Amino acid sequence: MKKLIFSAIIGAVIFGSIGFLTFVGYGAGNCDVPGKACDCFCCHMFGLRGYESCGDFGLLIGIVSGIVVGIFCYRIAWNR
Repeated sequence: MKKLIFSAIIGAVIFGSIGFLTFVGYGAGNCDVPGKACDCFCCHMFGLRGYESCGDFGLLIGIVSGIVVGIFCYRIAWNR
């Protein structure tokens, strides 16, 4: 059981970091450009602008997908 939880935590940390950094770049490059309206889905979801809202979204998506991948890898590695 401890290995399962450890796998899920490691997956969440890795994928959460990747998702956060990816979406921060997306939000800063697409939403906070002067003269452009912020019409991306992240801005409407969290009510913030640019890298703040997209970074939060990427972190949440990364954590959830990392937990799923971590559990999947645990099941494959130990055949349980």
